[in-house]
Amino acid sequence: MSVDAATREEVAAAAAHAIQHLQDPTPVQVLSQITGDVPDDLSADEVRPIIEAVLNGEDVSDIAIAGNGHTPSTNGDSTGSEEDDMDASPVLTRSDIRDHHRRIADAVAPLGSVDGNPTMLVNDKRGWYITEDNVNPSDEELGTYEKQRRARDFTQDYDAVVAGALKRSLYALTSYKRPAAFEDWAAATLDETAGEYDYLDSKPSPTAEDLMAVAAWGDVDLADGLKPDRPSLDAETYATAEATLDAYVDEFADLYGGRDAVYVLDSVGGAYIFGAPEATLPIAEHFADDEDARARVLEAFIERSNEYLQAAEDRVNKRVDGASNVVHPDWANNINRQYKLPLTLHGDHDAVVTPIDSTDIVYREPTPAQDVDDDLLDTTRTWCEEFTATTHTDRVDDVVETLWPEAYDAAGNWRDALDAWVEAEREREHEQRRQREAAQQRREERLQELDTSLEGTPITPFMQDVYDAIDAIDTADVIRRHACDGWDTGTDASGKTEFDPSWRTSSSGSSCYVDHNENTFGDPGDGGGGFAAKAMALGEGIIRDASQTLDGEQWGEAVDALRDAGYDVAVWTPEQGSTRRDGGEYEQMPLWAVRKAAVALGVVPEDVFIEREGEDGGTYLGFPGPESYNNVLEAIEEAGLNHGREYADTTPQHPTYELVDSEDDDLELHLRPVNGMQVRIEIVQNGEREYTETQDRGFWDSGTKRGRVAGRVVDEITGYSEDLLRDAIKEALSQVALDADEDWFEDAMRSPREEALRDRTIDVVCYPGADDAEWIITMEPPEDAPESSPQDLSFDAGQMHNADPGGFQTLHLGKFLQKVQLDSAEWANLTDYWLDIQTTREREHDTKLEAAIEGILSAVNKMRVWGDPDGFDWDSRNGFYEDGYTDDQDAVLVPGSWVSQWKRENDYADLNLSKELRQRGLMLESSKKTNIGGTRRMAWPLDASQTDWTPETVHRTDDTDDDDRPEGLRA
Repeated sequence: MSVDAATREEVAAAAAHAIQHLQDPTPVQVLSQITGDVPDDLSADEVRPIIEAVLNGEDVSDIAIAGNGHTPSTNGDSTGSEEDDMDASPVLTRSDIRDHHRRIADAVAPLGSVDGNPTMLVNDKRGWYITEDNVNPSDEELGTYEKQRRARDFTQDYDAVVAGALKRSLYALTSYKRPAAFEDWAAATLDETAGEYDYLDSKPSPTAEDLMAVAAWGDVDLADGLKPDRPSLDAETYATAEATLDAYVDEFADLYGGRDAVYVLDSVGGAYIFGAPEATLPIAEHFADDEDARARVLEAFIERSNEYLQAAEDRVNKRVDGASNVVHPDWANNINRQYKLPLTLHGDHDAVVTPIDSTDIVYREPTPAQDVDDDLLDTTRTWCEEFTATTHTDRVDDVVETLWPEAYDAAGNWRDALDAWVEAEREREHEQRRQREAAQQRREERLQELDTSLEGTPITPFMQDVYDAIDAIDTADVIRRHACDGWDTGTDASGKTEFDPSWRTSSSGSSCYVDHNENTFGDPGDGGGGFAAKAMALGEGIIRDASQTLDGEQWGEAVDALRDAGYDVAVWTPEQGSTRRDGGEYEQMPLWAVRKAAVALGVVPEDVFIEREGEDGGTYLGFPGPESYNNVLEAIEEAGLNHGREYADTTPQHPTYELVDSEDDDLELHLRPVNGMQVRIEIVQNGEREYTETQDRGFWDSGTKRGRVAGRVVDEITGYSEDLLRDAIKEALSQVALDADEDWFEDAMRSPREEALRDRTIDVVCYPGADDAEWIITMEPPEDAPESSPQDLSFDAGQMHNADPGGFQTLHLGKFLQKVQLDSAEWANLTDYWLDIQTTREREHDTKLEAAIEGILSAVNKMRVWGDPDGFDWDSRNGFYEDGYTDDQDAVLVPGSWVSQWKRENDYADLNLSKELRQRGLMLESSKKTNIGGTRRMAWPLDASQTDWTPETVHRTDDTDDDDRPEGLRA
C-alpha cells in the first residue's frame, strides 16, 4: 500500500528542515535527523524515497513508495459530537497541530522571559536542544564532533520548533535562566547505533548556576483512574477536584502572601499551580556577584518549596473530604522542570491547557482544541503577561520567611537571613571536608601501623579486604570441616584430593576434588565448583548445586558462615565518604553497617536489636537505647573509621542534679513533672530509682521544705554519710530555686498532657477588637478519638484570660468527642503558648467581602437582563434570565467575563466570590459554560429570587408596545 499524502507532506517538511542544517546531506544523514518525526508504522525503505525527492527538488506526491504491509495508524474517528470527540483518542493531524501552535504563538509569547531572563522550549518532552553544524571546530573537536548543540530558547526557537519536529505538545520550564545559558554551544556527534548524541564535555542543559527566577510549582494531577474520563467526570468528582484545587491555592497564597501571586492552569489531566516566579528575582539580584550563593539559595528554594507543598498535601487532605481519592499531586519541581504551556495540546485528548482564575477556581470539563477562540487567546495572553510580570518582587520577604523561618527570625529580614544561611552552609561543607580529610589521614596512619594491611581487624571500610580475606582461606580446610562426608576418598593425584560431597549423593564416594594449587574445588557431576565461600554455602545448605551462582544475599550468608566457623574475615562497614555500589558516596555509615560493627567489635550481642518504626511508616532494626548506640560509635572511631553520625542525646529531658559522682557510684536527684501543679522527686542511683515522693511545684523556694525533703531522703538512702548526703540534697534544691526562673527549666518541667496539647495545635489566629477579640485555635484530634479531622475552637478574650480550663474542656469534648484533662496552671501555660505563636489578622477582609457581595447584587439589579436569547449579547454588560434553572429555581445568568472585569475594576480580584455566593445561597451552583443564542460561554447562575428581577420585569425583544418597551429598544 502507498503512504498517504498527509504523511508524505509531514515527512517531507521534517526532511526539508533538517537539510537546512546539514552540509552536503545524504539520505542516511537526513533520516538520522528526523527519526523522531517519522510515524512509527513507516519503515526506512518507505521514508528514504521521500527524502531523496526533497533532496532532488522533486514533488513528493509523484514518487512511488512500496508499502511495508502495515495499515496506517489511526488515533480515532470523529463522531460529529463534541463530547464524543473529547472522549475519543486524538484525531488531529500533524498539519492541524502545527497550525494550532502557529495560531497560539502570539498569545503565549509573553511566557518566554521574565525581566529579560529566558526560559526553555521543550518539544514533546524530549526535544531540548537546537542542533547545527560545527562550522568552526577546535583542534579537539575536528573530525569527531561535527555538530554543536544548545538549549532551546522559548522566544528565539518557537517558530522553528513548530515548523519542524513538533508532534503534539510544547513544554516550558518552571524556571527562567540567565541569557548566557542559551549561548552555550556543546560540541556533539550523533551515535547512530544508540540513536543519541555524544558530547565532548557535557550536555548544554542549564545548571543551577543559570537560575535567575523560579516558581514554586505543583502538578496537581487527577487520580490515574480519573484521567481518561476527564471530559465526562460526574459533578461530585468535579466539585471535589475544584474544592481541592481551591485549598491548594490557599496554601500557595500563604507562601506568597496572597492569591494575586498565584497562577493556575487546567492541564486537562489535572492542574498546574505556580507561585509568581519574579518573587525570586531579588534573590538573584542580591547574589549577582556570588554565583555559588545564588545557585545554592535558588536550589534550596526549590527543595524547600517542594517540602512545604508536601506538608500542605497532608493539610489539604484533612481539610477537604475526598481530596486524596480525586487528586494525586506531584511536588517534584527541579531546576529544569517542564510543564505543558498554555493552549498546547494534551497527549491523550484533543483538548488544550487553559488558564484558571486563581481567585475563583472553576474546574469542570476541559476546553476542546476547536473551541480556542479569540476570547480565549486574549485571556491566555493576559495570563502569560501577568505570570511573567515583575509586580510581585516584594513577595520575596514572604517566601523567605516561610521557607527559611529560623534564619529569618534570627535576622529579621530576608537579605540577612539568606546571607547567614549561605555562610552556615559553606561552613558546614568546610567542616565535612575537614572531617573527611581527617578520616583519610587516620586511615593512612592506621594502615601504616598495621603494615599497610587491615588483616586481623574485625571491621574494614574496604570491600577488597573482605575479598582478599576470603581468597586467603584454605578451600580444602572448609571442605574437610564443613562440606564433605568423606575426605581423601579416591586416588592420589598431583596437587588434588578427592572427597565425598555432603550436598549430594555420590555413588563412587570420590566424585569431587580440591585443587590445592588453585585453592579451588570441583564437582564434575554438577559441572561446577569454586572457592571457599561457595564450599561453605554448599556445606551449610545455602545453595544445593555446585553449578549454582553464589551472589547477593546468599554470598553474604556464606561469608557470615565462614566468620561463624572461625575464619578471619573482617566485616565490611562502609564509612562516611566510601563509594556506594551505585557509584555515589555514603554521607554517613549506613545503619546496617553500624549494627554489624556493633557485633563485630563486641559492643553488643546480635540479639539485642529491636524492631522500631521509621518515619516512612516502615520498620527497621534499631539499638536498644541511646547509650548502646553511642558506645558503638565510640568503638567505630577507636577502630579508625569515620561513621559521620551524630551522637544520640542521652541527657534526661527533665531537670537532673548530681549528688554523688565517683568512679564506682553515681547518685542523682531528678525532678519529673506530674501536672501543672505537682512534681515528683526521684533519687536515682546508678540508673535505678531508689526513692520518690510528690510535692507541689515551688516547694524549692522554701528552705524549710528543702530541709524536710533532705531529711526524708537521708532516712531512706543508706551507704552514704548522712551529713554529706543532706547537704548535697539541700544544695541541689537551692540550685533548683535559681534555675526555676530560666526558660530551659520551664520547658523541661512542662507536663506531658500540656505538651500533647501543644503538639496537637496546628494554627492560632487572632482577630483583634476592643470588645470582641476572637481566637481561632485549630487542633489535631487526639489519638483514637472518634473525630479524625482537625477542628477549630473559638475563644473570646474572657475565656483566654480565665484561669479555669473548664470552658476549653467542654469545647474540646464537643469538637473531638473525647475528654481532656488539665489543671489551671497547665491551662495558663497553654494559653501563653497560643499567644506566643498566634497570627494576627484584621477583619478588613470580611468587610471587603460583604461590600463585594452587596456590590455585585446591586450591579446585577441595575444591569439589563433579557428574558429571551435574541436580545442577549455575551459581550455587553447584561444578563440572561432563565426560568427553572435548577430545582424549579430561576437564575440570572451573568457572563463570567463581565464578573471578572467587574472584580478587577472594584479591586475584588483577590476574593473567592463564587465560593462565598454559593455558601450563602446567592448563587445556585458553580459557574459553568452555558449556550445562549448559539454561543457557549462561562456564566454565573445567581439565584433570581435574591435579585429584583422576575419573569415579568426582564427585557424581551417581542414587546411591541413602545411605551412599555425597555429603554434603548423603543422606536
